[in-house]
Amino acid sequence: MSFGQSIALLCFIFSMGTIALTYGVAAAQQTAAICNPFIDGCTDITHTGMKGDAGFIFRGGMIAACAFFMVWWVAMRAWLSEYAGKKALNSMQFFGWLAALGLLVGTAVLLPEKDATRWAVHVKGANLFFQGMLIALTINYVLIVKAKKKGLLVPSFRIKSAIMAILWFMFVAFAGVTVGVEMSHGKRIIEWWATLFIGLYFLSAFWDWKEIRLISRE
Repeated sequence: MSFGQSIALLCFIFSMGTIALTYGVAAAQQTAAICNPFIDGCTDITHTGMKGDAGFIFRGGMIAACAFFMVWWVAMRAWLSEYAGKKALNSMQFFGWLAALGLLVGTAVLLPEKDATRWAVHVKGANLFFQGMLIALTINYVLIVKAKKKGLLVPSFRIKSAIMAILWFMFVAFAGVTVGVEMSHGKRIIEWWATLFIGLYFLSAFWDWKEIRLISRE
C-alpha cells in the first residue's frame, strides 16, 4: 500500500469509522436514540458524540480525521501538480484546509453538557466544513476532469462523478447542508448522507494513488 493509499484509507476510517463507533457506543449507553439515522433522522451527528464515552471517542477521532484530511489535500495537490496551475491548486487546498479547520474547531468545543458547549462556534465550524468542502471538492473534480483529458489515469473517475452529482443535488434540492443547534428531520438525514459521501470521495483516491510515495528531490 502506498503512502497516498494509506492517507485515503485513514481519512475514511477516522471520519466514518469514528462516527459509526460513536453512534454504536451512544446507543448502547442510551445517550442517543436507536434507529437508522440515514433513514429515520432520529438524531444528528453532533448529539451522538457529546455525552459519555461516545463524546471522548468522537472528539478524538474527528480531530485526528481533520489532520488526515489536510494531508490528503497535500497529496491531492502533488498528484495534480503536473496537470493544473498553481492558482487553481492553491484555491483547492485553501478551501480544503479551511473546511478541515472548521470541523476541527467545531468538534473541539463540544462538551458533555449542552449548556457548556459553545454552540455558536460549533455551528459555524460545522457549516464551514460542509460549505468549504463542497467548494474544495468541486474545484478538485474540475481539475481532475481537465487532467484526465491530458492523460492522467483516474480509476475512480466514475465514482467521483457520481458522488459530486449527489452532493450537488442535495445542495441545490435542500438549500445546502446547514447545521444548527436544533435541526429538522430532513436536515438531519441530509447531514448523515452528505458526511458519508464526502468520506467516500476521500476514500475514492485509494484507487488513484497506487503510485504516490514520499520521495526526496535532493
